[in-house]
Order: sequence, then structure tokens, then C-alpha cells
Amino acid sequence: MAIQFRNRNLDAAVVSAAGGIIILYVGLIGLKLVLFGGDTAASDLSEVIAGTLWGILIIIFSALLFLDNKRSKIYGSAIMVLSIASWYGTSGGLFIGFVITLLGGIMGFVWKPGPSSSSRPVQSRS
Repeated sequence: MAIQFRNRNLDAAVVSAAGGIIILYVGLIGLKLVLFGGDTAASDLSEVIAGTLWGILIIIFSALLFLDNKRSKIYGSAIMVLSIASWYGTSGGLFIGFVITLLGGIMGFVWKPGPSSSSRPVQSRS
């Protein structure tokens, strides 16, 4: 059974996941620096863990955005909120991840499925 991509929100999911990967990457680098960098406070560790968690959640919601068309507004909204929350811990993925993820969340929020192939009238050739 093949997956049909016609009425899927692929572009918003890919853009959101790309921003989430950037945010996750910045969070993992920060986590490495906090754990192995030397003298840091406990608050630094909690910020970096939170930033890494935002990146993971954005990637999960991006996958859900692609798989579940009926809730695209909910997942798009969640991605936008998480992109804003990513400022805590990862500085929004060094601003680049924030912008990309926010754009993907907006794309997911405003997406509407197109007409299905079965509802199109059949055109006869004469």
C-alpha cells in the first residue's frame, strides 16, 4: 500500500522539521559545552536541556503535521509556540532555526487540503 502525498502537508512539515533540527543541533552543542566545558551553573544546564527538548518536540510535531491532516491548525500552532519557546535555551537556534520553524508553523496553520482526486469530474475527450 503506497502513501499518497497529494493531500499531505509536506512543505510545512519539511520546513518545520528543518528548523527543529537546527534548534536541536544548537541545543546539543550547548549541552556538550555545559557538561564537558567546565565551570557552569545548574541554571545553564536546565536552559540547555529545555532548548534541546524544544527541538525534539518541534521535530515530533512536524511529523504529526505531515501524518494528520485534520489537526494541521493545532500542530501548526504548537510549532509556532515551540519556536518562540526555543529562545529559552538555544536563542531560537541562533535565530535561524526560530525563523525557519516559525515560517513552517505558519505554513502548517494556514494549509488547507486541496480537492481529492475522487471528487473531480471526469472530463470526456471528444
